Amino acid sequence: MRYKQIIFDVDDTLIDFAATESFALQSLFKAHQWPLTDELQRDYHAYNQGLWRELEQGKIDYEQLSKIAFANFIKAKFGIEIDGLAVMNEYRSYFSEAHKLLPGVVDTLRYAQKQNYALTILSNGEAYMQRHRLQLAGIANYFSLIVTSEEAGFAKPDARIFDYFFAHTKIGPEQTVFFGDGLQSDILGAEKYGFDSIWYNHRKRKNTMNLHPLYEVTTYPEFVALLKSDFQKQPQ
Repeated sequence: MRYKQIIFDVDDTLIDFAATESFALQSLFKAHQWPLTDELQRDYHAYNQGLWRELEQGKIDYEQLSKIAFANFIKAKFGIEIDGLAVMNEYRSYFSEAHKLLPGVVDTLRYAQKQNYALTILSNGEAYMQRHRLQLAGIANYFSLIVTSEEAGFAKPDARIFDYFFAHTKIGPEQTVFFGDGLQSDILGAEKYGFDSIWYNHRKRKNTMNLHPLYEVTTYPEFVALLKSDFQKQPQ
């Protein structure tokens, strides 16, 4: 086999992030009786993605993101002062209950496990929340190692989170491939660390960063085709 280990991202790779975010936002805003329109939801998504990019670039840390995300957004939209960290923790409690899998995940994990790949997780996120969602989704037991940025103290694409990850697995980067949707986090992180990646581009975004994943796929069946070919050909 060309590789022995596959690292998976969680949000928008295994679990549908859009569905999770929508459920958590709707639950939070309903609890506080804040009006939530489609436009406001799109605004929050864009704002939150911007904060995560700043985190990935090392401009802010996880604690700062947690404190300012809702504090700044709610003040800007409604003129209300809130305890940002308390509201973020409430939002995460809703977020941790959503676990809709993307199409083809279970069949792919089952197939890869039968082929004796070591299946692992590397996620930018909170340890309990990510593990809990994987358990609720019924797929946690497929993974021999689950590492989050909270535990590692660093977020993808920082090389130190990969140092932490590989210190906890016996399989090195030369025998590992990363499967993830995030250009800025997953693909850039793997490329900078010097090992291969597969870009799961199911949202059909443009590669504006001039990154070079080994392959790009838009569905899980395409990824299975790569597994069956031992990563020797572009899936059809």
